[in-house]
Amino acid sequence: MTDRYRESHRQHARARQSLAGGLGSSYRGGQLPVPISFAKGHGSHLTDIDGNDYIDYGLAFGPMLLGHSPSVVIDAVRHQLDNGIGYGAPHRLEAELAEAVCRVVPCAERCIFSSTGSEAVHVAIRIARAATGRNRIVKFLGHFHGWLDPLHIGTPGHDEREPGTGGQDPGASAAVTVCPWNDAEALRACLGPDVAAVIMEPFAQNGGCFPPAPGYLEQVRELTRQAGALLIFDEVITGFRMALGGAQEHFGVTPDLAIFAKALGSGFPISAVCGRADVLEVVAAGRVAHAGTLNTNPVSTAAALATVTELERRADEIYPRLAARGGELARVLRTAASEHNLPLQVNQNGGMAYAFWSETPVGDAAAARRTDVGGYRRFAAALLDEGVHVISRGLLYVSAAHTEADLARTGDAAQAAARALTRAEAVSSPSR
Repeated sequence: MTDRYRESHRQHARARQSLAGGLGSSYRGGQLPVPISFAKGHGSHLTDIDGNDYIDYGLAFGPMLLGHSPSVVIDAVRHQLDNGIGYGAPHRLEAELAEAVCRVVPCAERCIFSSTGSEAVHVAIRIARAATGRNRIVKFLGHFHGWLDPLHIGTPGHDEREPGTGGQDPGASAAVTVCPWNDAEALRACLGPDVAAVIMEPFAQNGGCFPPAPGYLEQVRELTRQAGALLIFDEVITGFRMALGGAQEHFGVTPDLAIFAKALGSGFPISAVCGRADVLEVVAAGRVAHAGTLNTNPVSTAAALATVTELERRADEIYPRLAARGGELARVLRTAASEHNLPLQVNQNGGMAYAFWSETPVGDAAAARRTDVGGYRRFAAALLDEGVHVISRGLLYVSAAHTEADLARTGDAAQAAARALTRAEAVSSPSR
């Protein structure tokens, strides 16, 4: 145990005595030397329970697009808390939020709200089946659509039909076809008369920050239209991050339905399904029950409305800044690795990136599976020692709160981390 992480070690040991695995989510478990427990987040920084300060490029796995604890969101939430935590009934904010989403998202003529991205994915699938009268769903290898059984196959790091976790019902995904991405002819072959919807990450950030091939989204849009299937964009990550209107705005391709979460709530639990009015009529008419005790919870709704309003107000400033900071983050990491002969590859687009430990560029899900996961975890741990926090499996995000000074400090930290890792590798693998 190092003094630097003494309290995090103690906290993790304590949590393991009552919390299974000592973690609130399994995806937090890969961090070295120990899953860090945090006490405070503000702007682009986090402080752990040992008092260590970090520039944060994890952003709670993506939601903190405005940075940690943005004042506009905190003020809106405090105001709502003075008026009630939950009603289980309609309130003004839910219509205001729906109007805001419909105003900025190209596909959004109507929308509904849930609490999590995984939940929203399954609402969208149910809507698609009811609207088309069909049952089969097509998803893509290496794309992630939440952790519930039907679509939790063919996820990043797994084979086509391989479940993402133990305990899944093997029959739950019987009506799901897994297709290779960026291959229009493969999709054409999958599109039979029983396909209700094709769902994809329009930009595959979760598996490695992989872009669609030029013209591919347009081809998918036309193929699904011809087949009578709905096109669903899972914009849980790309929503409000790639552009104010998400990846669909960025690429100029409009799906029938889209799913938003993460950045929508600035850390408060809320998700949305939005799309064509005629498709969402199955909910409006009562053919699909959209239930949920916490749907449009007023506190989360207040946070989301404040977030969307702020992004809309500052769009001309925020999105160029995200692109500039994201590009600079990728540059300083690549430079540090190159100068110390470390095999780091960084894919980047706008305010998001993904890093791999690989001698060669990583361009798709198959290449991602061949990378050295342990190598990148050790680099992430070395960055942590230098005051930079990243997600240990490679995801990287910048926020509207990151500054030029943050990036300059990150460059120095990356150089120090690369030197330390090079020395450690030399000690552990001495030349003969």
